[in-house]
Amino acid sequence: MEYVIYCDESLGKGKYYSDFFGGALVKSSHFEEVKAALEEKKAELNLKNEIKWVKVTENYLQKYMEMIDLFFTFIEQGKVKVRVMFRDTEKS
Repeated sequence: MEYVIYCDESLGKGKYYSDFFGGALVKSSHFEEVKAALEEKKAELNLKNEIKWVKVTENYLQKYMEMIDLFFTFIEQGKVKVRVMFRDTEKS
């Protein structure tokens, strides 16, 4: 079995937690389905650039919510697993 892992980080110091690292794991048997569905939805919603919550505006909120709903559907179906790690600011 093979997995494809997408990762991202957010480096910064918060009051309680800092330096978030996240990953989405997709089994190779579901990879093409998940990728195609997300790309199709992104095109349908006319989202051209990277989708980041920090960039959302009131005009784009509904589009972002539709994308995340689709993503969460794949999580519910067990086709995507998400893991987020972070550092406890007080212990560093």
